[in-house]
Amino acid sequence: MKTIALAAGLLALALTDTGTARADEKDEKKALKELEGTYMIAGLEAMGLKISEDDIKKLGKDEERTVVIKGNQLLSQKKDGKDDPATLKVDPTKKPMQIDIVSKEDPVYGIYKLEGGTLTICAAKKEKDRPTEFKAASENMIITLKKQPAK
Repeated sequence: MKTIALAAGLLALALTDTGTARADEKDEKKALKELEGTYMIAGLEAMGLKISEDDIKKLGKDEERTVVIKGNQLLSQKKDGKDDPATLKVDPTKKPMQIDIVSKEDPVYGIYKLEGGTLTICAAKKEKDRPTEFKAASENMIITLKKQPAK
């Protein structure tokens, strides 16, 4: 009888964990769907420097400041005209919501918020330095992206 009770308890625990994993996966897919779209870089802030949207427009072509999110993929264009693909992983259950961006270069670990078509990401190069608030510091940066109307 004890064996049956133990097995039932373990089964219930396993089902609960599986349900949580499915819910987390469902939350992540929903969050990624909400992020989908074409964005323009509208602001950068790092190491005490703030670059405005007007300043960014002067630095390069629109293609060079365009970011496209589709599914768990993020595409941006390098100065040489080649795409720089990255993979996104989000955790919308965290407060603030977390985002990891992994490209050929170093990954970044951050937090994000999407408010009225503006995506704000605050990120650091080391997971241990992941920010907990939207504030630029010596080890992190803030990037502001404005969603573009669908064509």
